[in-house]
Amino acid sequence: MFQQPKMDRHVGAFADQVPAVLVGIAVLSITLVGARYLGYRSLNRFPLIGSQYGSYPKRLMAYVYHAETLYREGYAKFRSAAYRMTTADGERIILPNTYLDELRTRPDDEVNNTKAIFMTIEGKYTGLTAEGDFLNHMVRADLTRNLPRVNPRLSEEVDRSVKTELPLCDDWTPVAINQRLLRIVAIVSGHIFLGPELYRREEYLHASIDFTVDVFAAVRALKRWPKILRPIAARFFTPQLDRVKDHRVKAKEFLVPIIQQRKAMMKQGAEMPDDMLQWMLDKSDSHNVKDDAEMAFMQLTLSMAAIHTTSMTATHILYDIVAHPEVIPDLREEIKSVLEETDGVMTTQALFRMKLLDSVMRESQRVNPLNMARFARYIEKPITLHDGTNIPAGVVVEAPHVAISHDPELYPNPETFDPYRFYRLRSGETADPIGYKSTEQYQFVTVTKENMGFGYGRHACPGRFFAANEIKLILARLLLDFDFKMPEGETKRFDNIVVASSIIPDARKEIMLRRVTP
Repeated sequence: MFQQPKMDRHVGAFADQVPAVLVGIAVLSITLVGARYLGYRSLNRFPLIGSQYGSYPKRLMAYVYHAETLYREGYAKFRSAAYRMTTADGERIILPNTYLDELRTRPDDEVNNTKAIFMTIEGKYTGLTAEGDFLNHMVRADLTRNLPRVNPRLSEEVDRSVKTELPLCDDWTPVAINQRLLRIVAIVSGHIFLGPELYRREEYLHASIDFTVDVFAAVRALKRWPKILRPIAARFFTPQLDRVKDHRVKAKEFLVPIIQQRKAMMKQGAEMPDDMLQWMLDKSDSHNVKDDAEMAFMQLTLSMAAIHTTSMTATHILYDIVAHPEVIPDLREEIKSVLEETDGVMTTQALFRMKLLDSVMRESQRVNPLNMARFARYIEKPITLHDGTNIPAGVVVEAPHVAISHDPELYPNPETFDPYRFYRLRSGETADPIGYKSTEQYQFVTVTKENMGFGYGRHACPGRFFAANEIKLILARLLLDFDFKMPEGETKRFDNIVVASSIIPDARKEIMLRRVTP
């Protein structure tokens, strides 16, 4: 007698929900298509880049795979005018530099940075929030302010981490450097963020690193789906989101007991550690942050931001250095020369004086930015700009960062990676094509309309000073301790992995390392 096999419980659950899913898609499609028509009709007065690809879905796919071409095409064609583009997050208005100063001074209830970030990080599905006034305040007021004092500690931790995380190889050895940098950045950042109790515990390192990796993998996966289908994609086709939830639970299990222990110590009047967690606890009452789980998630978010941005930026820079070995002797000489004058101590002033290293970092960020677009803002209320341009409410505007950073009028020979470009500009050897008030505006951390690697305006990345110090410390130690070269038979800089507007260094690539002999 034929017996029907039992369905796997996950397949069965999915089958039970299929009718509801299909109905949901149908209703959602009708609703959103109508909303798209009514909303985007008001954008029709803006010229459309990518119209040659045809329908909306085809333009979306063109953006996912050819976004840089589209940004550059739009910038070349409409250099001083706004235009629209179909992006992974819907139709957006792309703005020239001439509008940015006008917009950056407008209040958040008109031009909202937080809502635009929430959309970019797929906060609805990842659980991340862009509402971080307390965390932003702590980074600006405490972390950045305390950098001169904690920098020697950071330097010591970098030295320890490089020794423990990289092979002590006397012969040329292939190393997947991105994976090593993830751990080095997690350890060094954790030393300042979390203090002695947790930052080197393997289970926490795994949770924080894996949380970071899976969050951004989930975001990239969701960006490949049309917005209308992302609720379905998030539920059934994005396994990274399940892992994100697991990492968050594990991190909470590690962090909450330590937060509770710290609070008990504070009541007893004990001497407290000098780290970001403690600075946050000291100010938590005045900012009405009472919940231990909320504090734990803030710490995890802080670690994620540091690990993601810093490790990827450092990987990009190392890939560029290895592809341009001619600059390595000059970098090494600069670092040694500066340290001779500071008795070997990596002070903030010493890092500031490493101007060639800073130039290499900024040039790498110019050529290989983490994101092609910056200055994303959600328009809450209709706005009329100085030249009469009207921007309707409900749309996101952004600036074509990748096109601006390759503008030959701003950066001569923009397609060429020139490690000395910003060194010569800061020293006055090269005339300033932009005409800044000070050539110190060509520093890595400085944000301008022509350099939005860290954003622009009052919402520019508050952690960029910490990130810059950390990257310089890591690169300086690597340059002093190791020789680098490309793998046998390769001379060209590694290709990036590009998904929509994200430019990601290929983590699978290996560079050759050999310890420097005294």
